[in-house]
Amino acid sequence: MSQKENRAYVLVIIDPGNEQNFANEILTKGLDLDSKVERMDFVHGSFDFIITLRGSKEKIDLMILEIRKSPYVRRTETLIPFEMFNWEDLANKQPSS
Repeated sequence: MSQKENRAYVLVIIDPGNEQNFANEILTKGLDLDSKVERMDFVHGSFDFIITLRGSKEKIDLMILEIRKSPYVRRTETLIPFEMFNWEDLANKQPSS
């Protein structure tokens, strides 16, 4: 049985001057080498990095926790696409009118 691959985005703010250290740490941990991190972009704006994660919900949760453990991370925000939610289950949990 194949497990559905989900996708999530982690927006990361790094302590100023530590962008390269953070990127090296992600490489050292191998998070991108085994396709857990699909893409990591250094961006100009409110956040320093946008990291695209793929995998099961459980693996994505673990990857987010691993990213947040970095001593260079000041703050993160996680964006989860609607496709990760099972809308039928959510609809069944709604109270009836």
